[in-house]
Amino acid sequence: MTKKLLITILLIITALWSSSSIYAQKPRKANYSVELGGFYSIKNKIPFWLRSNQFGALPNTDNTVLFRQHIQSIKDTSRANFKGEYAFDMALFVGSQAKIVIPEAYYKLYYKKFALTAGRKRQVHGFVDSTLSSGSITWSGNSLPLPEIQLSVPEYTKVLFPFLSFKGHFSHAWFGNQTSVKGYYLHQKSIYGRIGSPNSKIKLYGGVLHHAQWGGIPKYGIPDWDTRYVNGKFPTGWYVYRNILLPFSNPSKDSLVNPNTSPYDFENRYGNHLGQIDMGGELTLKKARMLFYRQIIFETGQTFSSLTNIDDGLYGISITSLNPESIVNKLVLEFVHTTNQGLYRSGLLRLIGFEGKHYGRNQNFYFNHGQYYEGWSYNGLTIGSPFLIPNPDIRFENKDNGLIQLFANNNNIKAGYMGMTNKLNTIRLESRLSFSRNFGTGNNPLKADQFSIATKAAIPAPKLKGIVNVGVGIEHGDLIYDNFGAFVSFKKIWQ
Repeated sequence: MTKKLLITILLIITALWSSSSIYAQKPRKANYSVELGGFYSIKNKIPFWLRSNQFGALPNTDNTVLFRQHIQSIKDTSRANFKGEYAFDMALFVGSQAKIVIPEAYYKLYYKKFALTAGRKRQVHGFVDSTLSSGSITWSGNSLPLPEIQLSVPEYTKVLFPFLSFKGHFSHAWFGNQTSVKGYYLHQKSIYGRIGSPNSKIKLYGGVLHHAQWGGIPKYGIPDWDTRYVNGKFPTGWYVYRNILLPFSNPSKDSLVNPNTSPYDFENRYGNHLGQIDMGGELTLKKARMLFYRQIIFETGQTFSSLTNIDDGLYGISITSLNPESIVNKLVLEFVHTTNQGLYRSGLLRLIGFEGKHYGRNQNFYFNHGQYYEGWSYNGLTIGSPFLIPNPDIRFENKDNGLIQLFANNNNIKAGYMGMTNKLNTIRLESRLSFSRNFGTGNNPLKADQFSIATKAAIPAPKLKGIVNVGVGIEHGDLIYDNFGAFVSFKKIWQ
């Protein structure tokens, strides 16, 4: 099987190279790229900062040959009311984990300020540095994008006053068939506002992002006394969807309204709700642009309504040089904190004497759920911050080996992160470094420190009319196994 795949790759590459001259002669409506490379590590695992936030496009194991091709439409800059945009990205892996992955395949139709998107699209939601961050707290670009239909206002649009604008989106997506549940959905929406015109030196931002997993059929059995589902499935229908859309109260216990609602749903609302409240600012100076952001994570209606966990989430600052000759192009510093989870009042709440409706009740379920055992993940990868590492990826002695294994066995963390991009002559460097202190979960406490670092270099190869990519990563600590790994690839782009 492996030999056949390798022969297929060689045939594809030969065909692409032979047709490149023909392609170059035609007026281009899209950019096209082909990449061929490979991974190696001493622990048969790609290091953390080489594989994280890659939209599920990399394999879980090393010693793998990668063949990838990507096509992206050229942006339409005309003033037409209707505009189209599309992309297709496919990665084929040959080795210890042979498979084909399609991280992106979508079509996007614009009408004036609105857009309708269908398919898989790489997106980072939330107010954050989307290019170099460790990851937005609940939607980081770490996992494969879900297939979805999305209606959005993708760019900040003026409303009422020149200095006031907003953007947002509303979408329905499909989780499909996962390990413990099949046929369930994702509801997602966001709204973000900006105070300040596009050219203002100071801009302020704020917004809310909400996700909800709902519906589906569990693939696991439960005893008769358990209350997690009724008649072998989770509730669906328009009444349920209305409560997913506006989850401000628990479902009605009226059996005529909710004949298939379990006691579990009465207590916790339908589905699995989580999201984030974002705030931040942007300051443009003569030589640099600075971005400050704060993301507060919430899960279930209790942490959202009581505000006891407002110190949990992501804190960040991004500094971008406006000097094209600068050696350091961008620097990002972040801190991720998730150890509150409703157990105590943050310092601000203590200062103002606010106790909160659910103060003292442990919401120790970040990225986990009692019905959807995969928690906040898709195809085995965390959808939110990659620091909340899945249970299968950590050391054996630190895993949750109970009857119901939590997806995020380590959701109680404090982590510091630094990302940096540099330019040395024509070589572009990207470095990511993190140190985390990990405390497990309330049911499975642990204490483990973890250090991870990775550096990638993009080296122009003018004679080959392409780019050579080189990356190395190192792991050291008690949460995941010590590791060293590297990858090398050649990428040719037609644009």
